[in-house]
Amino acid sequence: MASDMISNLAGLFTKERFEALNDIHLYASDIQSEQLFNLLREAETTSLAKEYDFKTIISYQDFRERLPLTGPKALEPYIRRIENGETNLLWTGIPKQILSSFGGTSVPVSEQALAETFTQGFYDSYIIHLHRNPYSRLFGGYFVTVGNESELPLMDELEDFLRRHEPFVISLLNRPKYTGMVHLSDNLIKQLIKEIKVEKVSCYKGSPKSLQRLVDLAKKEDGTLPAFLTEAEILFHKTTATSEELRLMKRDLQLPFPIQSMYCSPEGFFGIQDYPENETFLLMLDLSQFYEFIPQDSADNQPIPLEDTVPNVDYQLVLTNCSGLWRYLSGGPKLRFVSTEPYRFLLV
Repeated sequence: MASDMISNLAGLFTKERFEALNDIHLYASDIQSEQLFNLLREAETTSLAKEYDFKTIISYQDFRERLPLTGPKALEPYIRRIENGETNLLWTGIPKQILSSFGGTSVPVSEQALAETFTQGFYDSYIIHLHRNPYSRLFGGYFVTVGNESELPLMDELEDFLRRHEPFVISLLNRPKYTGMVHLSDNLIKQLIKEIKVEKVSCYKGSPKSLQRLVDLAKKEDGTLPAFLTEAEILFHKTTATSEELRLMKRDLQLPFPIQSMYCSPEGFFGIQDYPENETFLLMLDLSQFYEFIPQDSADNQPIPLEDTVPNVDYQLVLTNCSGLWRYLSGGPKLRFVSTEPYRFLLV
């Protein structure tokens, strides 16, 4: 079948990236250093770069001494200037969009972040699934989006943004087609069920709670789980929930396939549960993001680089990325590493 050929080709052409995802954790410090200096060089023409003389930053020590920690209040004046039409402030050009983030704050998302952070991150989640499941036919069926219930409102806005700018090839596989609606009513889910009853569905995208509602409505209608549910391979789930919230969310679900959660927010794309049966996330190291961490019980509140982190300590993420966040204190959950080879974490 043509669909099987597509899946086989996808597995072939993604093998190199899958191997890289495993190998880069052997060189995590070097990879992160490369990310930092790529970001500094690419932003050299911006107003911020001129203010802090990015061209003369030649070490991580220079970077941490010269650039202050920032947060939502420090970012607000830049956001207003961007909205008023100024360019090349925090990152080259203008953001693709300003999105709502944690606690009612706003962050820019650039065209580069859309491609190198979010789109690549989601591709990586597909790649991991393909290579963990040799008989996968992920691209041999439709990707059904079921809704975003139980996630924070900021994730609704992010979901809408990502769907509007989804790569063309992936958009061809989507059901339902983009409508601008993130939450589906029971009537819309029933219409979706009618549409996909005659289709081959390979996976679902959305929250576990939304998928459970689709399962319940389908069972009520048919009395049993229809083929479009039993033949699907996986649910891809974008979330900002803590690991404990995810555990409780998934505990009582009756789904016939695994859930692969991804920790992402408008700030960036940070981790994938590469083994869905394991609640830990694999840290994404090369998505045009540089990480620093503030230990929860730090006396001086100073960030440390990734290589200085240790397991079983809760850290606040400090993010530098290709949207123009520079040493930005993330408003998301804290990270607790459970291993460093590779870097795996829980959200707390």
